[in-house]
Amino acid sequence: MPAMGAFQKGYVVAIVLAVMTILEYLFAVHVDDLQVRFLGLAITALAKVYFIAYYFMHIYRCWREEAH
Repeated sequence: MPAMGAFQKGYVVAIVLAVMTILEYLFAVHVDDLQVRFLGLAITALAKVYFIAYYFMHIYRCWREEAH
């Protein structure tokens, strides 16, 4: 399978973030149990933080050796 380009990867991550946002909305509006609602919102929020920090903010570069 060929490697994805930067723009293609960005589009895929944006779609994943959109799906997670829809899941957050569904948890917030349609789940009545407070514990399930909290866990659903917390898990989707943490997953979104990971994708944003890794793919858009490039946080992994903080722990790499700098090339000169």
